[in-house]
Amino acid sequence: MNVLTHSVLNPIQHPVLDIFLLGFIGSCSLCAAIFFLRFWRDTRDRLFLAFAAFFAIQGMLDIFALELGHPNEGTVTLFVLRLLSVLLVLGAILRKNMGKG
Repeated sequence: MNVLTHSVLNPIQHPVLDIFLLGFIGSCSLCAAIFFLRFWRDTRDRLFLAFAAFFAIQGMLDIFALELGHPNEGTVTLFVLRLLSVLLVLGAILRKNMGKG
């Protein structure tokens, strides 16, 4: 038995740099969500709220992906949730632009 094939952080399955970067991106996304929540609190602009939700969802999904066997591959559920968060921002942008006309 090879010890590397049964370790938790097998370098073939879980490259350390990929795990670090995915965690870093996830935490930065959550930080951006906090900033957008602050801007939303000050202005009550729904676009800021949509961006806060987008970054919160993206950050949580990146951090959740660390628990997967292959974090770089993802799953269909992750991709659908990412798509919905992007559509949320797109809807908020369209709503803001349509409201001016």
